[in-house]
Amino acid sequence: MKKAQVTGDFLTEEAWKWKSIEDAFSEVLTLHDYQEIRLPILQDREVLQKGIGALAGSREALQAAQRTIDVCPRETDSHTLSLRPEGTISILYHTALHSQKGQVSRYYYHGPMFKKAPDGKAQEFFQLGVELLGSDSLLTENEVISLGMRILNALGFRDASLKLNSYGCEDCRRKFFADVRANLESNVRDYCKTCYEELHLNPFADTRCQDKSCRHDLKAGPQIEDYLCAKCRDNFSRIRKIQANLGHPFRVDPHLYKNFAYYNETVFDFCIPQEGREITVGGGGRYDYLSNHIAKRNLPAVGFSLDLDVIFSLMEARRLFLPLRKNFSVYISAQSPNMEMMLLQIAQELHAQGIKTVLGTDSRNTADELANAKSHNCDIMITIREENIREGKLLLHNVSREDQAYIPLNHLTESVEIARKTLKK
Repeated sequence: MKKAQVTGDFLTEEAWKWKSIEDAFSEVLTLHDYQEIRLPILQDREVLQKGIGALAGSREALQAAQRTIDVCPRETDSHTLSLRPEGTISILYHTALHSQKGQVSRYYYHGPMFKKAPDGKAQEFFQLGVELLGSDSLLTENEVISLGMRILNALGFRDASLKLNSYGCEDCRRKFFADVRANLESNVRDYCKTCYEELHLNPFADTRCQDKSCRHDLKAGPQIEDYLCAKCRDNFSRIRKIQANLGHPFRVDPHLYKNFAYYNETVFDFCIPQEGREITVGGGGRYDYLSNHIAKRNLPAVGFSLDLDVIFSLMEARRLFLPLRKNFSVYISAQSPNMEMMLLQIAQELHAQGIKTVLGTDSRNTADELANAKSHNCDIMITIREENIREGKLLLHNVSREDQAYIPLNHLTESVEIARKTLKK
């Protein structure tokens, strides 16, 4: 998979591929009335910490807080700016402060995010985020889940699938958490100290423990699905039914964990099979309680993020990037001195007709200019010479056919259009 790097590379051969990914998800989201927003790269660390610190106080949450990249030393500035580590907290905070009661907001954002790797080095990674704020309707969960599947399908992943789970409401979780903690205390010797403390704080935590003598999960203990109230159980059943009717393959994973306990009811992952493995490319869920922690105002919300670096690598591996359709283009060459104004006027006339141009910046002989036109993949070349201008004509070369003819200067665009139609035959 493509690894996050300290800084990105500006490669022409990759830029168009990134643009094709962005065009695909933007088209899907725009059809569903999601508004693109541009998040600031620099964010108030105090706001970020309100969100990160609200994530159940787990070890993973503390580590996440420490992995933010600060722009100025904390000890000299109580309002340190940080490079954005994600988008949900900032969007939820500002929407909760300014939205009107009953207002539903649909947003998406994409771009680079930043964090520290476990070794302390800075990393840049690319992410798409989708947030639907202001409604606790069951429709919104299905809408957001379906959007993620549609985006993956649009990118060529026809075999994308879902993993679903429900964390229940606060009442469901209260009983579940109590029994999990009692079970942990009864079997304290089966767990290492770190896992015991982490699971005691957050029974949904994925501890990723490497200690072989540690049980490090709760598969043998109480399961959240057995604690769902009638309403949560019915909601989860309806979501599964709707996703099945929409033709989205899924499986219920009662051990689908998110580490952070602020999620409620539906949680989900987007998965893609690759070389015998199931790769998670994103996921999300409902988080109705988080806004109260960071903005002291209740705002129901559901959303997801996609790991664009992983998606890019999978598309490369599957050869899903279709070659760009070549645009008709014209190379313009001036082979007499002091022809800059004429060259730019011709380019402007062609641009008005939507025709791409490449300007020759040096006066060269015809052979060299034709070679340069070929290197830019141009279809025709127009040569400007002072003696031809006096006669009211220009020389037009068909680059691929290697023939040439004079065209009237006052019928430039018509002659270029005729040449373009000839090339299509």
